[in-house]
Amino acid sequence: MAEVVLYQHIDFRGREKHLYGSERNLNAPDDHFFNDKVSSFVVVSGRWKFYRDSGFRGPGSRVFGPGRYRWVEAVDIPNDSISSVRLIAA
Repeated sequence: MAEVVLYQHIDFRGREKHLYGSERNLNAPDDHFFNDKVSSFVVVSGRWKFYRDSGFRGPGSRVFGPGRYRWVEAVDIPNDSISSVRLIAA
């Protein structure tokens, strides 16, 4: 099973959100907290791509495999800019 964990702050601090599949809209009414509030993430498994806009639109990041990414800007993603997340491969 694929999994990515999003964190509110740098160094895996603050609130966290676990995703097990693609999320088209981090601003969805059921849980909109993480829209434009991701500063670090951990790819537990799978390959993931991050987008600035909902619906996998806007500038997309490179594809990330398993690892700990303590600061989004260190991997060329502007801080607090992620609005959708796509699972590329489990």
